[in-house]
Formats: sequence, structure tokens, C-alpha cells
Amino acid sequence: MAEFHYRARNRQGKVTKGVIKAATQERASAMLAEHGLIPLEVQDVKELSVFKREFSFRIVRVRDRAIMARQLATMIQAGIPILQALRILVPQTENPHLADIIREVSYDVEGGESLSNALEKFPRVFSEFFISMVRSGEASGRVADTLEQLADHEERDYEIIRKVRGALVYPAFVLTTMIVLSVVMMVFVIPQLIGLFEESGVPLPWTTRVLIAMSLFGASYWWFLLLFFGLAIYLFSSYARTPEGMYTMSAVMLRLPLAGNLLRKISLARFSGALKTLVESEVPVIRALLIARDILGNRVYQAIINQTAEEVKNGSTISAALEKYPEIPLMVSQMISVGERSGKLGGSLEAVHRFYRREVDDTLQNLSQLIEPVVIVLLGIGIAMLLSAVLLPIYRLVEVIA
Repeated sequence: MAEFHYRARNRQGKVTKGVIKAATQERASAMLAEHGLIPLEVQDVKELSVFKREFSFRIVRVRDRAIMARQLATMIQAGIPILQALRILVPQTENPHLADIIREVSYDVEGGESLSNALEKFPRVFSEFFISMVRSGEASGRVADTLEQLADHEERDYEIIRKVRGALVYPAFVLTTMIVLSVVMMVFVIPQLIGLFEESGVPLPWTTRVLIAMSLFGASYWWFLLLFFGLAIYLFSSYARTPEGMYTMSAVMLRLPLAGNLLRKISLARFSGALKTLVESEVPVIRALLIARDILGNRVYQAIINQTAEEVKNGSTISAALEKYPEIPLMVSQMISVGERSGKLGGSLEAVHRFYRREVDDTLQNLSQLIEPVVIVLLGIGIAMLLSAVLLPIYRLVEVIA
């Protein structure tokens, strides 16, 4: 079956683009018409030149996926067939990129593909966790329930991400402002005053001398600074992309004061929530561990879960494997042990997830309350140093003239 790139106009008159699979170009046009689209251009993807192919960098957020899963689950529970539910979902989706993807998924489903296989063609949008959940729902005949669980999980993930970003907005804004003010002072203000200070012979405070030295060095060796920082960023990013570099960076992040503790709690909350969802969807335990591992951004915890999966494969329990690692609190392994013994692993993991979600909320609230006065003090010190470096020499110069 060939792939065709199309441009078509919908009922609202908006032009949409995408890729559709069909046996022939005529069949592709007919499928577009069946979906309420007026074909404007249908062309075989293989015949497109590299310059005419689209390279999309549009983003689908966690919130968008959660809404999609929730709406799809609701329609399937109401007895609407999957293909019809996907078609209904296209015009209701706010994110245009996700709407195009859902449309292409509906074409694949209409062509005989399963929903999971159709979603698998968009790995940048749908993670292995998402696809595995849908596939397990298809195998058990509970697609709607699985999508409902997926929506719950995505919403929990979105809530954690939203709170972390919210806590970082204020300090990031203040830090950026301080850097911009410092650069403006160094580039525009200090060079104007250097000649005046030298001619006056007024003794300069150390802050002014430091700023003048930095300004002169930057003006004379700006090319060296650009080269140095560019090379440093390139080398650092190259190392950070290696397996060893990613593991080292993850270990360093976990050792940071305050932030390291928050990262541990976020990792444990995300892992327990994902594993709980997978276990309740009847995904085999070893596969569930490996899928839950992949949603963790921290390589230290990924290595721990990877080793845990190997030990479970060799006959160990999850709790016995996890309790060996200092990065996993004893409470977590004990709660999992209770779930394994009682046959209610999903319930135990839900309790762990709820506990660490509360811990993340409390830690973020405490950090927000702590960050604000610290940032204000640092901002005050920075502004005071800049003003003293400029105003004190001017004040002394006025005294000499007077």
C-alpha cells in the first residue's frame, strides 16, 4: 500500500495537509472525500523531492494526549466504533498537529490497521508506554477502560510537570533579567565612563575596577569569548549525549541540594504511577517494568529499574530487587512487598504514587516560598553592586569638581 501526500480543504474552508495510505491515487482521493475533505493535491510521497517534503517540529503536549484519550474512551464506552470515534475527534481537537495525526490514524484504521499499530507510526507523539497500554487493551477487549486509565496517567503526569514549571518561572525570569542588565551595563554604560574616570584621577572602588576590566576584556576579545563558550557548549552537549555522560549528569542532578530531593520524588511518583497503570492493564510484570523505566528521564533510576527487571526475570520479586538500592526508599520496597504478598500490587503502587505526589506538591510549595526571598536578596545584591560600581565614582568625581 502506497503513501500519498495530500492537500485538502475541509467543510470550514481550511486547507489541511498530511499523509494517507491507499492502494492507488484515486482511492486516496476517494478516502479523503469520504472524510469530508475536498482533495486539492494528492501525490505519491516517493515522487516528492526532498525540498517539497514537510519536516514538522510542532509539539503535542501531555495535556493534549490526555484529552484525546479521555474523549476517545468516552465515545467507545458509548458504543461508537473506533473508526467513527476517531473521525468525530478530528474537528474537536484544539491542537492542529494532533488533529492531523488523528486523521492519519483514522485512515490507517480504515485500511485495516489496529489502533496501536496506527499510533506506533508517530513515536515522537505517542510513547511506548501509551502504545503498549492501547495494545494491552486491544488484546483484553477493554480498549475503553485502558484509554480511561491512560488519560488518568497523562493527567497526573501533566499536573506534576505543570507544578514544576510554575515553580521555576519566577527564578528563571529574575535570573534572565539580571544577566540582561549586566550585559547592558558592560556593553553600553561602562565604556562611556571609562575615559571620564581615567581623566579625573578619582580612586575607583574595586567593583568599578572589576567591571572596567571585564568590559575592556569583552570589547577586545569578544571573538575569543564566543569561540570559548561555543566550544564549551559543543563539548558539553556531545558528552551529555553519550550513555556515560547522561548517567553522570543524572547522578549529579540527584546530588544537588534541594533540587536533587525533588527529582527523586518526581521520579518515584512517575514510576509508581506508570507501573500501577500497566499492572492493572494486565501487562506482564517484566515488560511493565521496562516500559515504566523508559518514561523516567533520570538514567540512574533507569539503570536501577533495568537491573530490577533482570532480577525479576531470574525469579526475584520486585521488592527484593529494589531494596538493594539507596536511591529507592525503604517505604517503597515495603509497600510493593505488601502488594506482592496480598496479590494487590496495583493498589500498593497507587498508595506509593499518591504519597509521592503529595511529597512533590509539598516540596514545590516549600521551594517556592524559599526561592522568593532568596531571589529578592540576590537581586538586591546584584543591583547594589552594579549601582555602586557606577554611581560611587561619579559621586566622588562631583565632589572633586565642586
